[in-house]
Amino acid sequence: MKYLKIRPSDLPYTAGLAVGVVYLSINEAFFVFVLASLALVFGAMYYCAKVMPVLEETIGHRISIWHVGVLVLGLTMVLGMLQPANALFLQDLENRVTDVIAGTGSALPADSVALIFDFLRVTFVLFVVAAGIFAFVQAQQGNDPRPIIGTIVIAFGTIMGVDVLTVLIAGAG
Repeated sequence: MKYLKIRPSDLPYTAGLAVGVVYLSINEAFFVFVLASLALVFGAMYYCAKVMPVLEETIGHRISIWHVGVLVLGLTMVLGMLQPANALFLQDLENRVTDVIAGTGSALPADSVALIFDFLRVTFVLFVVAAGIFAFVQAQQGNDPRPIIGTIVIAFGTIMGVDVLTVLIAGAG
């Protein structure tokens, strides 16, 4: 407990958190999967920030944010060529908006709706990547990256909330 910096007064909250995670893993396995994935990503960012000075000393060169950005973009391009990505978030909302526009006889073509939602998806992904890189830089400089990470979590929560509300209000499909 000394390693985790848990005080005895934190034990009831820790137990409550553990019970909540067990309850959610039984009833909402996908939600726990998403939370675990986010924890894995941000945990990896934490350890990367810890390893970066050691890596800089090993190779004898300073690693800047531009190096990390080029590495991420290069890997994204190479892996993107292997299999195309399909962003499924906001898909139900896109389908509903397309159905409404088709049902009203509007002059707006369905391709425009798809283009608008693709723009929203790309904007969201770029925001998350930029915020992740900024949080990494903040951690490297010794600043507190938690507010930025909180913003990323809020963004994911907003997208998930919109998807859930779309399914609850308009139904899946």
